Amino acid sequence: MPPNLRRFLPFLLIAAVFLFLVPTLFKKHTAGPSTSTRATQTIDAMNLIDKGEQRYRAAHGQFTSHLADLLPLRKQLAGDLAIGLSVQLDASTNGQSFLAQVASDVLSLVRAREGNKVTAQSCLILKGGSGVTCPTAAK
Repeated sequence: MPPNLRRFLPFLLIAAVFLFLVPTLFKKHTAGPSTSTRATQTIDAMNLIDKGEQRYRAAHGQFTSHLADLLPLRKQLAGDLAIGLSVQLDASTNGQSFLAQVASDVLSLVRAREGNKVTAQSCLILKGGSGVTCPTAAK
């Protein structure tokens, strides 16, 4: 090996490390659905719970406070819940109103309904990102 190349060999090795290894250390790794996808799934889950509650009330005369009662009516709900949503569901003692809260790491939604009328609706963006918006008011 020529003496000039031996002198520059350590510099060439350091340059190769900077060119190939350092960028992989600082590369941002993302896994799973994007924030906009999780926000959409959170909104979809709230809408499915709301529609499921309405269907349950039409069949049984009152709302339910059990999520398990809604799953047979809305099978898509199980897929939305699989992403790690937190769901809290409560019905009044007479079963004529309910309150639902659905939250993910991106979005938190609350909806209350009495009979056929939405009495309260709230949305809080927990983690902003491209395509993360609060839904329009339900009817």
